[in-house]
Amino acid sequence: EESLPEMIAAPEQDPWTDPKVWAMIAGGGARAVHHIESPAMVSLCRMCNVREIDGLVAIVSVIRPGAANEQKKLHFTRRYQKLEDPVYPHPSLARCLKSTFGLVVYEEHILQICELFAGLAPGRADVLRRALNKRKKKTIETIRCEFVQSAIKRGHSEEKIQEVWVLVSGFNGYAFCKAHSTAYGVEAYQSAWIKYYFPAEFMASVLTQGKGFYHPLVYVLECDRLGIPLFPPSVNAPGPGYGVERLGGDAHVGLCGERHRHAKHGIRVPLSAVKGLTEQTVERAQRERIRGLFTSMSDFHRRVFPLADEMERLMRVGAFDGFGKPRTSQFWMSQFLCRSFSDRQCPDQGWLLPPPDTDRLPKTSLKEPTWQQRLEWENEALGFPASGHPLELHPGIAWDTYCPVERLGAYVGKEVTTCGLVIEQRLHHQITGEPMKFLTLADKTGIVETELFASTYRSYGLATVRYPVLEVTARVEPYENGRGFSLRVLRASKPRKR
Repeated sequence: EESLPEMIAAPEQDPWTDPKVWAMIAGGGARAVHHIESPAMVSLCRMCNVREIDGLVAIVSVIRPGAANEQKKLHFTRRYQKLEDPVYPHPSLARCLKSTFGLVVYEEHILQICELFAGLAPGRADVLRRALNKRKKKTIETIRCEFVQSAIKRGHSEEKIQEVWVLVSGFNGYAFCKAHSTAYGVEAYQSAWIKYYFPAEFMASVLTQGKGFYHPLVYVLECDRLGIPLFPPSVNAPGPGYGVERLGGDAHVGLCGERHRHAKHGIRVPLSAVKGLTEQTVERAQRERIRGLFTSMSDFHRRVFPLADEMERLMRVGAFDGFGKPRTSQFWMSQFLCRSFSDRQCPDQGWLLPPPDTDRLPKTSLKEPTWQQRLEWENEALGFPASGHPLELHPGIAWDTYCPVERLGAYVGKEVTTCGLVIEQRLHHQITGEPMKFLTLADKTGIVETELFASTYRSYGLATVRYPVLEVTARVEPYENGRGFSLRVLRASKPRKR
């Protein structure tokens, strides 16, 4: 099996035209891929059915605030798919706007339009570009007068001059030049290529880096969608980051559920992800692990010397499960170690007598924590349950009465009721200034983006923050090319119980 560096150094085919990677991007599978993972970018890639790097570069810029508006995005998607002919503001601009089908997308388009259409000096055109970015009204008005006078000298009509000026002046706010868009587009495609061929390594890197568009829970769910199991922290696999483990052997027995029974790789959560562990404790654990495996809880305590609450946190997330002791024994052992040897001043101080193992502790018949309790402990310590699906934290929901996320596409143009865990919320304002909200919902079959427009948000906005699992009745509105849909929420409420 080839390694990632080997495949990058010598790919079997031209990597920029890999149909499998483009199918993933155009099919909405770019979640966790930098710069094209947001709901807006994912939907635009699907609406365009993008299949080549130049198209991706343009999409990266079309979505920027300076270039973006709904009409422009609609025209771009239609023209990109040859559903609509390009329309140029003036024949003189066909050369510079050809690659974007007659639409002003890149920052340098401002300079090119001013020069080619009006004959404005490049320096003055650049002053206009900067003034538009910073919305300097006086400077914009000064350049407008120069633009008009220069264009009149070229014989353009007042109507055409006004039309082109509106096009130029409407390109305000933050935008990309083509070189910037190209850099992002190339990086995005390279990341998508790695995600397709090395999903476990890619997702482990995304989780380690920790600065994606979404909350880490979304990436945990993406791992589940890709069939990659997550394993809870282990003191014998302390990190420093999320690590990829090849499945097989005793270390993974009982850790993979039915959904992941055919998985070849899993991802181990590092100790650094456990909330409440000091940086010093994590570093000592990593340093000591390099020196050799930890053989027991007492061995870990002797070499790392964590605080009492750190021992308990590690026990709760299952970091000591590899020693084969039940959680009740682990609890009593951690209490014994921390209370008996709390007067040691440093982890390097030796033992007068070796600490006892749990075999020397009194035998007790205590009830082991339930599966639900273990998931809750993991969720508290990590921000997500590594051993199970987050929806297992919300039992009793009548899932059989809802349409699964993976089947929503079968109901385009219809109203449907579905239910999911609210994993992302984004408040936005419509052109009218009224608030609306975008929600990301997830069930065990997939993740879906939804929209609550102003009228719906006024009526049901409270429900979106009151219930962690939300029932929504929505209209499934298909994209024109049939390659996706948007979910326009009509009603939202508490989910039904069994």
